[in-house]
Amino acid sequence: MDPAVYDPGVNPGAAAWFLPTATEALARVAPYLRILRDHGVPCVRLESADPGRIVYADGYQVVAVAPRGGGGT
Repeated sequence: MDPAVYDPGVNPGAAAWFLPTATEALARVAPYLRILRDHGVPCVRLESADPGRIVYADGYQVVAVAPRGGGGT
């Protein structure tokens, strides 16, 4: 992956999202969220049909930059 994908000057606020078809990766999310909650770390699982402008994609994830003024929908 190109390191510029996460460069704040090039793609401010870029965030990775798993694709709905990445079922194995998504199945691993819940245990991590439980660990964070058990240690008092606030966290949520977000889903979006439109995370923003896609700046990277592969078979498991996309990295997107949300529109100014908000996140994806």
